[in-house]
This record gives sequence, structure tokens and C-alpha cells, in this order.
Amino acid sequence: MIVIPSVVLSELDGLKNRPELQWFARQATTWLLKKVKERRTVKLQAARETLSPDAAARRPAEGDDVRRNDLAIRDCCLHFADKSRGFGALLVSMDKILCLECQKEGLETCIPPRRSWSSRLLAQSLPVSGIDLSVFHDREAFPRYRPSRTRERLAQTEAPAGPAGPVTVGTDEDMMEIDDGEVWLPEEYMPAHARDSLHAQIAEHFTLVLRDLCYRVHLESGDSMATSDSSHAPEYRRKKLPQWTAELCLSYLRTKRMFTMPDFMGSFLQRRGERGWKKGQDWTPKMWRMVLDALEEVGTRFGDGALLSSVQAVRPHVEDVWAAPLRPV
Repeated sequence: MIVIPSVVLSELDGLKNRPELQWFARQATTWLLKKVKERRTVKLQAARETLSPDAAARRPAEGDDVRRNDLAIRDCCLHFADKSRGFGALLVSMDKILCLECQKEGLETCIPPRRSWSSRLLAQSLPVSGIDLSVFHDREAFPRYRPSRTRERLAQTEAPAGPAGPVTVGTDEDMMEIDDGEVWLPEEYMPAHARDSLHAQIAEHFTLVLRDLCYRVHLESGDSMATSDSSHAPEYRRKKLPQWTAELCLSYLRTKRMFTMPDFMGSFLQRRGERGWKKGQDWTPKMWRMVLDALEEVGTRFGDGALLSSVQAVRPHVEDVWAAPLRPV
């Protein structure tokens, strides 16, 4: 079980106010919301899950936010480390000072081996015996796009290079998922340019955001959530909502309110692994902007703040990746 200290969620929320980081913060919070709702492998620290309910009175000076937050994380670790409540706890962090704070209290800590680490590499580094490494991926389940001060660095991604030859994709319930059914694997599985990795992030993120919007609209309209076996029913009625693609979400939403949608929008928002998927650089800059404009219109029509904020957050990155040169291949 992955436990997220409540103060980390507060820090993540604060990153939404920083233009250069808000896109990444919104991706993280959207993913966390999805995983927490599943109640399987990720949970947030509850208010009662603390050793020091009156800790506010003993916190450091008001200006020392970093120190105060570190102690709150340490308190969370100490609570879950009590084996009378479970199996103990292990802190995973790249913050060495925080690791020292926990080590001095007798807590086990683990510093990820590098910035672009895979789940298997992390599992291999944990000071825990008996871990079956075969259930973890040997590279990132999702490619990273990170902006850089230099155009040359921006033209790359931080995802480690994949091995040559055929790609085998195992199952990992915490990776960015692809729907059940037939899986089509593109020839170039790991992106080589920021346009490709940012496009993959956009497709994954907005699929989750559109699903959340569809769920809200379902509740407001009183529509049945039951699936239909009829071949005459719309495709979105024949699948459960968690299995809807972005295209199915948009099809459902258009039955409620009309909005402008380019013909290729569903294909653009296909996630890696879905049949017909294309790389980010296969779409023109105009197509990228048209999709974002359409998503913004959807957000406006349905009054969805999460969708509108996400579009606003990603637009600067789209402009940046198209200003970056392609590397020779």
C-alpha cells in the first residue's frame, strides 16, 4: 500500500499556483484521485492517522514551512510504522534531510536510484526481502515529459531507452492503464521527442478528466449507469464508465450539450496501446491547438473547472515542444 501524507497533498495543491509546474501537479492529483477512489493500492493519510494530533502547538517557527512539513511527513511515517496497526512503514523520498529525520527515529528509508526510475528498479532497491521482481516493470510505465531551460534538452524525454526487439507489456495495476481487450502495440513504444511524451501525457490525463466529467453529468442527468448488451446501443452504453476512451466520453457528452469538435479529436486523444494511436509529432501544431480549443469549449459548456484549468496549464508546454527542434534519428 502506498500512503500519501496529507501534507504532501497540500504541497502538491500549492504547485498549481506555479505556472511552470501546474500541468504536472494537475496530472498527479488526477492520477491520485483515481487511485484513491479504487481503494486498492494508494491511500491518503486520514486526519486521525497521526501520533501528534496537537502537533500544531509544537511546530517550528511559522516561516520554516519546509521543516514543518518534514516533521508532518515523519509523524505520518511513525504512525504507520507501528506494527500493531499493520506491517510497518518505509519512507521513499529523494529528500536526504527528510530521510535523516526518519532514520534517527529508527525508520527504514529508501532513496530512489535515479530520477527516471522504474517500479522494478525501485522494488529492487527497497530494504525488504522476498520481493517478486517479476511483477514490476523494468522501465517506466509512462514516458516523462519535463521542460528544460534549453531547447536542446527539451527535445528529449527522461524516459530510459527501451530494450531493442519486441516489447512485452505486463500488468501493473498502478501504471497508466490501457483498456481491456485487444491491445495494439506501436512500433516505437518509448518516445524520442518531447512532442511524443507530452502528447502521451495529454491523452492519458484528459481521458481521466473527461471520465470524471461524464460521471458528474451522469449523476446530474439521472442516466442509468448499467451497461447494455444490445448491438444497437451506442458504444459508450456497452462499456462501463471506467473503460471509456476519450472518444466515448465526448460522444456521450454531445448527447447532452453540443460543442465544436474536430473530426480527428477522438483519434488525437487515443492513448498508447489503443488501436489507431499515433505519435505526437504525427499531428500538426494546428491540430494540437484545435483539440485544446475543443476541450476548452467542453469545459465551458459544462462548467468544469478541472478541464478548463488543465487546458490552461498545458498550453504553454505545447507551444514549447513545437518550438524545440527534432533530434536526428
